Amino acid sequence: MNIGMRSKPASSKKKYLLVAEDDEALGALVCEALHAAGFKTHWVKDGIEALNYVLESRPDGIVLDLVLPRLSGFEICGMVRKSRSVQWTPIIVMSGRAEHCDKMQAFELGADDYVIKPFRIEELVARIDAVLHRNAERAYPTPFLTSYNA
Repeated sequence: MNIGMRSKPASSKKKYLLVAEDDEALGALVCEALHAAGFKTHWVKDGIEALNYVLESRPDGIVLDLVLPRLSGFEICGMVRKSRSVQWTPIIVMSGRAEHCDKMQAFELGADDYVIKPFRIEELVARIDAVLHRNAERAYPTPFLTSYNA
């Protein structure tokens, strides 16, 4: 995983991401790469901490491991989607669980994207940018011109 990339987030405002990852080395690497790409991050290593942080701080997006202590990423995903205050928060799963059934369950619970470990950090950042961009477009749609008068 190369962290030398320097892409910028989807908008000029710094986006604030929660990174929920219990692996010390991977969590630090992801946060460092996201900072280099222009994001602000908050890193937690526990599912309860992740859910509490989302509900209290309302980050712009969640980078979520599925296997976390005390509360799984699946449970977090489902709970976030049921909470009116944060239900539209983009969720990007990053997991070593590569089985089709795990991916389908994450999407059924409301994940916006799924990245399988190991991954290239540039791909993770690009996917986060894309999901945040789509989410911003949904919140502030561009008017669609139905006719053109010259």
